[in-house]
Parts: sequence; structure tokens; C-alpha cells
Amino acid sequence: MFNLLEKLKEPINLIDLLIKINSFVLIYVTFFTTNIPFDPANYGDIFAAETTNVKNQVVFLFLFFSSLVILSKRFDKILSLIRSEKYLGLFVLICLLSALWSDYSLLSFKRSFQLFVMFLVIVEALVNIDPKILMNQLKIVVSIYLFFNLYACRFIPAAIDPVFGTWRGMEVQKNWLAQNSLYCLLSSIVFFNFDKTRLTKLYDSLLILISVLIIYKAHSSTNLIAVVIIVFMGIVFQIESIFNNLGIGRSILGLVFLFILTFSGIFVIFSSEIFELIPGYFGKDMTMSGRTDIWKFAWNDIEKRIFLGYGFATYWIMGSSRLEVFASIFEGFKVNEAHNGYLEIMLQLGVVGFIFFLFLIITYAYRMLKLNNNLVILIFISIMTLNYTESVLFKVGLGITTFYFMATYVTLSVFHFNLGQVNHNENDSSLNIPNFEN
Repeated sequence: MFNLLEKLKEPINLIDLLIKINSFVLIYVTFFTTNIPFDPANYGDIFAAETTNVKNQVVFLFLFFSSLVILSKRFDKILSLIRSEKYLGLFVLICLLSALWSDYSLLSFKRSFQLFVMFLVIVEALVNIDPKILMNQLKIVVSIYLFFNLYACRFIPAAIDPVFGTWRGMEVQKNWLAQNSLYCLLSSIVFFNFDKTRLTKLYDSLLILISVLIIYKAHSSTNLIAVVIIVFMGIVFQIESIFNNLGIGRSILGLVFLFILTFSGIFVIFSSEIFELIPGYFGKDMTMSGRTDIWKFAWNDIEKRIFLGYGFATYWIMGSSRLEVFASIFEGFKVNEAHNGYLEIMLQLGVVGFIFFLFLIITYAYRMLKLNNNLVILIFISIMTLNYTESVLFKVGLGITTFYFMATYVTLSVFHFNLGQVNHNENDSSLNIPNFEN
């Protein structure tokens, strides 16, 4: 009680407070967007035409101008990280510049601007604020999201997807609910490893169970596969922790993955008929529910603008003739993404942008392995898996994957370059990421 009174007497650091407000707003908008849940307008024809989301623009303009205020006060420290990490900043810059050659320059700039604001808010938060505070913010939003959607799917008719009869919660369709819940699952695993008391770990376990339940009830094949991978990776990491006491944990982990890759290769070559049955267990076929046909068509358009692409987030323009061409080829089925995040980047930014993206991925992997933290590895593999069958990475509007990628990448960079936050009221700059084996 005495310590609490002493803290209340301390002067409020307005810049730190503004950073915390920005980070919480960004986390909230990432999960809940700016739409009103179950508003009939949310379920309109998204293919009809591009629309302006005024509420979204207001939020991101607020985050931008408040971030400029923060930048003016903490310029040296923030610039130090941006200069050090290099590749994410350069990739965001390429996205902004792509408006120059996009057929829809203003739209491309508006969407890449949102990406830039997200990058700026994440950098400012992770460099300046105690990670425990940011973790608590994330835990609050994740808890609200999970409990709200669990309640909605049980008692609100609009929370059931009318097309598939599955849970969709407050989202427009089931895959979005499952994707967000997957990141709730990953976050809850992180919470479980951070928290120390039995009660908080029990609560984290409840969040994990709710996340898995929602993903299962949404019947999203890609996210169910991701859950299976998470469980498998968890088992592998536990095996590794057993051998860590002998000093060979990482070597055993490498041998396990080498065995899996070798066995999978042999299995595909000599038992292709059995291999073809596997996607069926997750509601897919060997065309990944028609995705391979979309990939072929998208690649044909990539070749037309192979070097610079079509501009950030302006290939799939609602109401454009391109979507009608897709619909005519795929028997009326309308498409608004390549259903492969790697092809999507090629479409938007061409070979030039994809090279910058590869540098970013390689840097992420290098710093991740050097830090030797299983939690980060788990998040990285989940993101890469989702991005294979869905265009989720560096996508605005539904930017939860982008948020988690940026947040983990910047966190890795903070540790890699020893640019941890400095508490401006205390002389404590220690940071620690617990490992999966705890």
C-alpha cells in the first residue's frame, strides 16, 4: 500500500502515457477493427466497390500525429533502432514508394501509410515501454476478444456463418475468426510462459482452451493445421528441454527436423497416393480448394509486371474488371486475394519488393535462432504456415498477422542490438523473454 501511494505521488510522464495509449489503441483495432460488431453493413457485398472507412482513417491519423509527438521527444533512441534493424524499415519504405507506379496511387499510399503507422507505433512502444505493460495490454484485449466471441457464438444468431453454418463470431466470415483466435492461442501460450503464479497460469490455460474451441468450431482448415503444428512443435520443444541438461538439446531438435524432412520427402516420392489423402482430413484437396488454379492465374499477371508489381495493396481493387475476369474463369467464384502471401507480395511489389522481403525473413530467422527462444520460433512458423494458403502477411485492414510479425521482429531487434527500454522513472532496463520449456 505504501509503495502504491509513493507511485501515485510520482509525476506522470506524458510521453510514456501517450506511447501506452497508442499501443493499446493499435492492439484493440488490430483485433476488433473499427467496425461495429454485427452491423448489417459489415456483411455487404465487399466485391462491389472500394469504400472509405472514415473511422479507420481517424484512428490512424491520431496514431500518426501522436507518434510524431513521441518521435520529437525520443528521436535518438527510436532512430537508433530503425537504423540498426534496417530491413523492416526499408520494406515499409518500398511499400510507400510503390504508390508512384501503382494504377491507384492514392489508394496505395493510404494503405501503405497504415502499414507505416503500425510500424512506428510498435517501434516506439517496444523501445520505450516495459514489455510487461505491453503484455498486460495484449492480455486485456485477447481476453475481451475471446470471451465476447464465445458468448456471441452461443447466443447471437448473426455470429453463425450462414454459408457454412459454423462459428464466425463478430467477424464477417469464419476464417477471420479462426485466424484471430489462432493469434489469441499463441498470445495465451506466451502469457502462460511469462506468468509466475498458479492462478494466472490457470487463467492463461482457460484462454488457450477457448482459443482452440473457437478455431475448431469455425472449421477453418488452414488454422486447424496451424494448431496441429503448434501442438507438434510444443512436443518437440519439450523433448529438446529434456536433452538440454545433457547439453545436446538443440542438436536433438535439429536431428528431429532433419528426420521429418527426409521422411516426408521419401513419403511424397514413393507413397504419393497416400500423401494425396492428407489434405482431405482438413477439408482440402490437392488443389487446396482451388488455390493452385488461383496461383497459376496470379503468376501470369506477375510476369506482366515482374520487377515492380502493381503497387502495395492495389492489385485486388473491388469493382475492377480484374475481379470480373477471375469470376468468369472460376465459374462465378469471386477472388480478392492470391491465397498465398508470398505470391501476393510479388503481385504488389514485384521481384524488387520480394528481394527486400526475403532479406527481412532471413534477418528474422537469423536473430530468432541467435536468441534461441522457442516461443518466437513457434510464432514465426505459425505466421509462415498461415501465409502459404492465405494472403495475411503485410495486409492492411485485416492486419493481425502483420502486427504479430512486426511486433516479434522488432522485439528480436531490440534484444539483438541491446536497445531495451529504459524506464524513465526507474533505472531498470532489464528485459527477459522466457522460453517455451518453462
